[in-house]
Amino acid sequence: MPPRKGQVGPKNLIASAKIPLPQCDGPKLHPFADDKANLEFVRLLLDPTLDADAHVFEVSIGGQSYALKAVRLLFFISPRFRRSNFERDLLSQPVAGNQAPLDHLNCYFDPFYNECRAYGKLIDAKLNGEVAVRCHGYLMLSPEHEDELDHRFGITGWNRPIEEYDKSPSERQPLRAIVKDLVLEDTEWIPRIANKMLRDLKKMRKLEIYTMDIKPENYKAGLLVDLSLALTAPHVVFQIKPEFQTRGYKNQDLVDFDAMMRDQKVKTRIRAFRNAETTRKLRSYKG
Repeated sequence: MPPRKGQVGPKNLIASAKIPLPQCDGPKLHPFADDKANLEFVRLLLDPTLDADAHVFEVSIGGQSYALKAVRLLFFISPRFRRSNFERDLLSQPVAGNQAPLDHLNCYFDPFYNECRAYGKLIDAKLNGEVAVRCHGYLMLSPEHEDELDHRFGITGWNRPIEEYDKSPSERQPLRAIVKDLVLEDTEWIPRIANKMLRDLKKMRKLEIYTMDIKPENYKAGLLVDLSLALTAPHVVFQIKPEFQTRGYKNQDLVDFDAMMRDQKVKTRIRAFRNAETTRKLRSYKG
């Protein structure tokens, strides 16, 4: 049967994704429900020249509009001769099962897995779509999708290691993507919305989800749209860093929220964190 108008035939089928990710302790995100649906890229939503960890597209999956966040590949640990004390401490942590230490660490620092862990916990707590834009799971993009993104939008590279280009496209690591509601409405910077945004942030903190990246461009219609830097407990950082330093990490969202309200000139008396100077000192610690 020929493809319907607006589809591009078999290459638009979503690559199979079957297991919850990441494969480490803690919350996980399930794959997108319909991995047999046709995927059509409609347009690029963010400037591709920005130094970001992902590219965000408006897409149609099975005729339904979504935002698709295609995440670049990450290699967190530096080459051996340049590793910091922090990286060496991370690599010394015990790893359960047969997982390689670097794969284990990527479960906690890869922006894709950060989103998976944060959204997995929000979904478990029945807060999906309440405090951050609704997530519908993850999917893997096929080599044909990657070619299409190159030809249509000029997006290449994806931070692949050089040796992967010696492999056929089907043997390379697939691109990973998060499927979310398509929300195009900008946030209205007024006290009523700001109060709700702060309540939402505190709900996330109660779940031990710390976004680490509170700024105006990460909100749409008063909801967070980017959790790619989120630290979600249980997290290896909270296990190896001193308590006073992890307290600084955990409070950073509150400090940044107050700064965002000032920058947006929201006329409100609400304060997320009343001792911002102390937290800034904690965050500046380089131990």
